[in-house]
Amino acid sequence: MDEQRSFESALASIELRKTDLSESERKVAEYVLAEPKKTLHFNIAELARQSGASQAAVIRFCKRIGLGSFGNFKLRLARDVFRDADERFIPDLNLESQASATRIIHSVTAQAQRSLSLLAALLDPALIEKAAEAISEATLTALFGVGASGVAAYDFLQKLVRIGIPASYSADTDLQVTTASMLRPTDIAFVFSYSGENAAMCEAARQARGRGSRVISLTMDSVNSVRSLADIALLVPASERLYRLGAVTSRINQLAVVDILFTRIASSDLESSIVAIERTMKATHRHP
Repeated sequence: MDEQRSFESALASIELRKTDLSESERKVAEYVLAEPKKTLHFNIAELARQSGASQAAVIRFCKRIGLGSFGNFKLRLARDVFRDADERFIPDLNLESQASATRIIHSVTAQAQRSLSLLAALLDPALIEKAAEAISEATLTALFGVGASGVAAYDFLQKLVRIGIPASYSADTDLQVTTASMLRPTDIAFVFSYSGENAAMCEAARQARGRGSRVISLTMDSVNSVRSLADIALLVPASERLYRLGAVTSRINQLAVVDILFTRIASSDLESSIVAIERTMKATHRHP
């Protein structure tokens, strides 16, 4: 292994090689040493702008200090700044000031496409079948989730009610835990939690299990507490870290799983589903 690549610390590598840097590369080095935490939020273009150097200088800087790529440099720097943090909590941001709408459109849609491709490869059809069957047969499917995961849970509520499947959801976390504590063995608890470590969601899963209810979970593909409590553990790719600007691909993947489950449930009794959809459409779209 090249001697330069053996350094685990980005900051130590910068200090050691600082005298070998060109003037423009040194500008990057000085900015990183002065603002290591802020640097973690930037992409190459923004780091170049903030440090007063060129993008080419940023790329050369990463190579000169022995860390090769910009991505590797940011990972090593994150481990310096967040030394004792679980890797899932290390920032993975690539922010840029005044990015054009065109650039953002291409970036966000490409990211979503990659993430959905990963989801298609990860989802187990047998588990989708089991979850759909369990929900179809349950006396009630109680849905749990907060934040972006709560958005997916609420979306599933609307879909299930639309085809006559008994379901419940509340955005109030205390009420969610209370609901879980009153479930019956014939009910299903469906817990949405990307991290799988949200305290309220863990407690809801524990309460549901304690009542004899089957638990379905939808979490990131990692070892986590909610997943360990589930009878049926559905997974989405670990496509973004927990330290992030906002849930993007994780939310898209969760909503895709909701759509997959809803379509499977509706198709299992298509005639009844059509009747229910027509009835609810008529009830909510009155014409003069």
